[in-house]
Amino acid sequence: MSTATTGTTGDEISRYRNLRGVPGYIQKALMWAVAVLGILFILNVHIYLRMTVYNEQWVGIFLTLVLMITFLSVGASKRAPSNRVPWYDYVLCLLSLPAGLWLTINYPKVVMALGQVTTERIVFGALAIVLIAEAARRVIGLVLVALVVIFILYGAYSYLLPGMFAGAELTWGRLINYLYLDPNSMLDMLVLAATTGLAFIFFGQVLLKFGGGDALTNLALLLFGLTRGGSAKAAVVGSSLVGTVTGAPMSNVFLTGSITIPLMIRSGYPKNFAGAVEAVASSGGQIMPPVMGIAAFIIAERLGVPYATIALAALIPAILFYVAVFVQVDLEAGKRKLRGLRRAEMPDVKRTLAEVWPVIPVLAVLVYTIFIIRLSPAYAGVITGLVGIPLLCLRKENRTNFWRRFRETMEGTGKLSLDIVCALGVAGIVVGVISVSGLGFTIGYILTQLGSGGLIWLLLAAAAGSIVLGMGMPSVAAYSLVAVLVAPTLVEFGILPLAAHLFIFYFSIVSNFTPPIALAVFAAAAIAGTNPMRTGLTATRLGILSYIIPFLFVFSPSLLMIGPASEIVLSLITAVIGTVLLGAALTGYLLTDINWIGRILFLVSGVMLLIPLKGMDFTAYINLAGLILAAVLVVLHVIAHKRSKAELPETRLEA
Repeated sequence: MSTATTGTTGDEISRYRNLRGVPGYIQKALMWAVAVLGILFILNVHIYLRMTVYNEQWVGIFLTLVLMITFLSVGASKRAPSNRVPWYDYVLCLLSLPAGLWLTINYPKVVMALGQVTTERIVFGALAIVLIAEAARRVIGLVLVALVVIFILYGAYSYLLPGMFAGAELTWGRLINYLYLDPNSMLDMLVLAATTGLAFIFFGQVLLKFGGGDALTNLALLLFGLTRGGSAKAAVVGSSLVGTVTGAPMSNVFLTGSITIPLMIRSGYPKNFAGAVEAVASSGGQIMPPVMGIAAFIIAERLGVPYATIALAALIPAILFYVAVFVQVDLEAGKRKLRGLRRAEMPDVKRTLAEVWPVIPVLAVLVYTIFIIRLSPAYAGVITGLVGIPLLCLRKENRTNFWRRFRETMEGTGKLSLDIVCALGVAGIVVGVISVSGLGFTIGYILTQLGSGGLIWLLLAAAAGSIVLGMGMPSVAAYSLVAVLVAPTLVEFGILPLAAHLFIFYFSIVSNFTPPIALAVFAAAAIAGTNPMRTGLTATRLGILSYIIPFLFVFSPSLLMIGPASEIVLSLITAVIGTVLLGAALTGYLLTDINWIGRILFLVSGVMLLIPLKGMDFTAYINLAGLILAAVLVVLHVIAHKRSKAELPETRLEA
C-alpha cells in the first residue's frame, strides 16, 4: 500500500484556475519567478554580485508577483470562470506592477524621508492597500477584509469618537503613507512573508513533491497500524509529521486525511471521531518543533531571540498535546473493541523504509542549520530545501520523474505564497493602524482595568480574542493581531514575554478545530462525510489539553523549559501522567469502562498532576496529592478489572 499525497488536493482543484495557452505560461512563469528570485535573495546572491538591495526592495518585487498570480489564478467569486481570465483581472494584474515596483525603485530615496507625504506616495500606497485587500478577500475570505476596512476607517476618523476611543487626528495621506512605507506597518509583515515564509514554503514543497509526505505517512502506518486503533494512531503521528512541514492545518487535512480518515472509518471509528482526529493532529503540526508555523518565526522576530529558543520552549507543550490525543485514540479503541489494520492494508515494509531513509538526513540538516550553527530561519530553510533535492533523488522514483517534481515544487512555492502574503499583508495594515492611531494604548488601558480584577480574567479575554479572530483567518494573522493588542499588557502584569506570546500563539491555533467556524474540521468532515459541528465538538474534546496548557505555562514556565532542570523534568513527568488520567476521564475507559464517579475522580487527579512544579511551594503538595489519588484509583480499577475477568467464565457457565 502506498499513499498519494503529492498531487493536487481537493481544495486546490476548486480554488485555482486551470489556465492554458499564453495565460497559463504567464501564470507559471510568475510562480517560478517568486520561487527563484526569493531563493536568490535569501541566499544573498546580490551581495556576492556587489549589489545593494534593501529587504523592502525585494518585498516590492515579491508583492507585485504574488498579486499578479492571485488575480490570474483566483476568481473574484464562485461564478467567475475557472478556465480563463476575465478582462478586469487583467486590469488588476497590470495595476499590481506599480503597486509593488514603485517601492522597489524608490525605496532608497524614501527611506531617507519616511514621514514625508507626497501625492505619489499616497496614490501608490492606496493602490497597494486596495489590491492586497482584494487579494485577501479572494484567498482568505470577506471576514478578514471587513476587519481591515473597519480598522482603516478607525485610523482616519477615530479623532471624532468620544472618550477613551478617540485617537490621533490623521489625514488620509499621512495614514496611507504610514501603512505603505513605515517599517512598523505592512512592510514589517511582508518582509517576513518574502523571506522566512517563502523559505519554509519551498522546503515543505521539496519534501512533499519528492515523496517525503508519503514516506512520513507510511512510516506512521508501519509503526502503529497493527496496534489497537492503529489507523487513528498513525493519523496522529503521520499528520503531525506532515503538519510540521506544511504548517497549514486545512491543507494538511487534505494531504493526509484522504488516506487516514477512510482507514479509521473502516477500522470501526465513528465518522465524526475519525474526522476530529485528523483535524486536531493536523492543527498541532504548527506547534511541533523543529518546523513550526510561520507565527513561531514572528515570535522570535518580535522578542529578538533565536528561533531555536522558541522551538525549545514549545517542545514540552507539543509533546503533551500529542500524548493527550494519542491516549484518547488508544482508549477509544479499547472501549469500542477495535482492531488494528489488516496486513493487506499496511504499507510494504521494504518500500516504506526505502522512502523514509532519505528524509531523515534532510530533517537532520534542518535541525543542524537552525539549532547547532544557528543560521537565520530563512537561510536554513532554503539551504535544507536545496540539499534535500539531491538527497531525496537518491530514490530511483524521484530521479525518474525529476523534472515534473521539480517543476511542481517551484510552482507550488509560488502558488502557496498567496496565502502567506494575504494573511500577513492585511495583518500588517491592522497593526499599522493600531500603532499610528494610538489604539494600542487604549486597548492596553482597557485590558489593564480588566486585569485588575485578576490575571485570570485578562488571560481568558486574550484566549477568547485569539480563538474568535482565528476562526475567520489563518492562525498567523490571528496571532499577529492579538499579539500587538494583548501581549504588551500581559507582560506588564509580570508574565514572561515568551510565555505571553506562546499563550496567544496556542489559542490562535486551536481555533482551527474549535466550533463553530473551524476550518480544519470542515475539511476533515467533508472527507469523512459527516456533520462538521459534531466533528468539531469531538475535536474540542480530543484537543482539550491545548486549552489548558497555555494557562499552566503562564503561571509556571517550567513547561517552557525555563527554570531548574529538576523542576522541568518533574513537571514533564507529572504532566504526562496527568494527561493520561485526563484522557481516561474524558473517554470513560482505562482497562475497562469507568463510571461517572470514577471519571470525576480521574479528572481531578489528572488536573492536580498537570499543575507544573514551581519550587517546593504548594504546587508540590498538589502534585503529590494528585499522584496518591491517581495510584489509589488505578489500583482499584485494576482490581475491578481482574474481578470482572474472573467472573466472566462463571457468568457464561450459568448462562
